[in-house]
Amino acid sequence: MRDRELEEKIQADLDAGGNVWVVGDVHGFFQSMNELCARLNLQDGDWVVFLGDLIDRGPNSFGVVHDVMHHPHYCTVRGNHEDMMVRQFTMEKLRTPDTDVMLWMRNGGNTTVASYMDSVRNEAGEMDEGALERVAAEHTAWMANLPTHIVLDRWRLVHAGYSPDVPLDEQRDEDLLWIRGAFHHAVSPVDDKRTIVFGHTPTVGLPGHTAEDWGAVWHSSVKLVDGRSAAIGLDTCLYHGPGERRALTAMNLRTGEVIQQHRVEA
Repeated sequence: MRDRELEEKIQADLDAGGNVWVVGDVHGFFQSMNELCARLNLQDGDWVVFLGDLIDRGPNSFGVVHDVMHHPHYCTVRGNHEDMMVRQFTMEKLRTPDTDVMLWMRNGGNTTVASYMDSVRNEAGEMDEGALERVAAEHTAWMANLPTHIVLDRWRLVHAGYSPDVPLDEQRDEDLLWIRGAFHHAVSPVDDKRTIVFGHTPTVGLPGHTAEDWGAVWHSSVKLVDGRSAAIGLDTCLYHGPGERRALTAMNLRTGEVIQQHRVEA
């Protein structure tokens, strides 16, 4: 699913000299996201494009989603964790959880639900269940309508990647949200003209990286005709790994500059 109006806006601002920063998986680390974005010094015509997985694992997924929804400079593609939240975060499912709900909980959904519950507590600490239901419905409706990729003149921005065996106009959202190995090990560009910038898989696990590369941006060894890497991985893993290397990464599509923020939360 694409949002062509959004793509046209981003491309026009990029052509006009604006900075388009692409940011890897935030996973609920709201303070770290804010610290990183403050360092980007955003001006009119600049964008921050998140690569999905705004939620789960970190302590304040609600804050992350709320900010991305309402900030005029922010937008995001849908990640597999948003997809799980859309399918599982209803009051009915929370009251009678099935195996799919439990799978989401084990993958960080428990911290997301807790942050949403905290967002609707009164001064006495009591939770307003009606308010929780309303905000969950509002946020999941927004997530369900997010694009699964953003296609620009020289870039493709996607959460997980693309199937190298399927034509670009026939790709399934499931692959854009979930694919790993087949995309990472592609021996030729998926798109001859565009570099694919993606998250989803921590870069330490991508081809050619080892434990020594925790927190490092990954560049595919496969090249486009213009010499650029066919793919760039930006999930530098904010939620686990060596403490001093847990980083959230932003890359500027106009200049190639990379800015990293080490995790602020404990």
